[in-house]
Amino acid sequence: MNETALILLDRNFQFFTPLDIIASLFGFIILLILVYSKKRRNSELEYYKYYPRAFLFKSFFVFANCLFYIIVYKGGGDSIGFWDGAVKLNNLFWVDPFAYFKEIFSDPYYGGHMVSFNSVTGFPDARIYGEPSSFFVSKVGSIFTFFTFKGYLLISLIFSYIATNASWKLFELVRSYKLHSDRTLALAFLFIPSLSFWCGGISKDSIIWISLCYFLVHIYKVLSPEYKSTMLNWIGIFMCLYVMYRVRPFMLLVVLAPLLFAYSARLKRIMPGANLKKFILQLFIVILTVGSLLIFTQSSVADSYIEEAAVINDDMTNNKNYGSNKYDLGVTDYSSTGMLKAAPASIIAGFYRPFIWESLSVSLILNGFESLLLFYLTFKFLFSGALLKKIKRIRNHEFLILSFFIALILAYFAGFTSILFGVLVRFKAPLLPFLIVVLTAHWQQSDNNNLIAEDSH
Repeated sequence: MNETALILLDRNFQFFTPLDIIASLFGFIILLILVYSKKRRNSELEYYKYYPRAFLFKSFFVFANCLFYIIVYKGGGDSIGFWDGAVKLNNLFWVDPFAYFKEIFSDPYYGGHMVSFNSVTGFPDARIYGEPSSFFVSKVGSIFTFFTFKGYLLISLIFSYIATNASWKLFELVRSYKLHSDRTLALAFLFIPSLSFWCGGISKDSIIWISLCYFLVHIYKVLSPEYKSTMLNWIGIFMCLYVMYRVRPFMLLVVLAPLLFAYSARLKRIMPGANLKKFILQLFIVILTVGSLLIFTQSSVADSYIEEAAVINDDMTNNKNYGSNKYDLGVTDYSSTGMLKAAPASIIAGFYRPFIWESLSVSLILNGFESLLLFYLTFKFLFSGALLKKIKRIRNHEFLILSFFIALILAYFAGFTSILFGVLVRFKAPLLPFLIVVLTAHWQQSDNNNLIAEDSH
């Protein structure tokens, strides 16, 4: 039997075995103990009531995500492929530990055969193995296979626990600014259904969301005069940037360009002297950022992103289980000029699509209601009065500036390259909290316009 046949035969997955069910139940109980222990240690903080609720909410949608891939996608899709690659890496460790670490610390090369794997270890999905950013997710997942009996559901629950804690750290950071009520921030960072569904299990989206949250927490602690940064903060920053680069390189632009705008706003506020100096500073930052965007559109990173989106779109198009709900921006020119021309339509798609009439299916209906909520928040922001005052409030707070540009740039990338709604709702999920934070910043007045307030925990 040739290797290609072995790869195809090895796709017969077994879910919900007795061992998998028992391990998942015990694992979930342990995670619940950890969650409620943390809540008990912080029982004097009233807002901690949201912490266990956030984990249960996230776990529910991660479990739904697992069932969706197992039942609706019939054991297909990238999440199953990531997990399968992790299991095959685990098998490889017990057969040849040196080969395992070689795979972990080097990019895979698939030229029709897999050197390290054989019929004993099993073969990873060739599509996952042949794409370094995808197989990186399997490498991360392989770490958890050593103490989860290789169970898909239990590993997914562990990812949901890590994602909950990442979201919680960012929730606490933004809460310290006193710009929003706890309920509004909890909605934004902890209780968005699509964010929990797509950014909670074994996926690129989960790893990107976790890295984004911890990057912002660490970078703002480093930049804050109220904090004494530690080596741990710097390690966290570089690890998060590295992970984002390995999984989706364009995320470096999504976080670093907004950070430049936010930090320039802070410098403008604290800089002594005439307005001319402040104008020159802002002009320099704008030129630097726009130049970076233009360079990016011509770079291999942009090409790799579009290529990645094309791979996902091809998979979604050819797999009937994904459906065929598409949108068309009318883009035919993929030069930098064409990409800029498509920006308005791309951003609207990233923010608000699928519209409610485009979401009349089981897999998209929640996204349609989320879009309705975003339309309502946008309408209220624009037409409930004092618009200039609201805009000034955003301009005067660095985190709101950062949130606006993160949402804007990520919406552009998501809207421009997704094509299928099934891809769009995944790519856009991480921008939703930042967009909500901006649109609701005027709901609760505060005199706190500092970059960082004291840590509330």
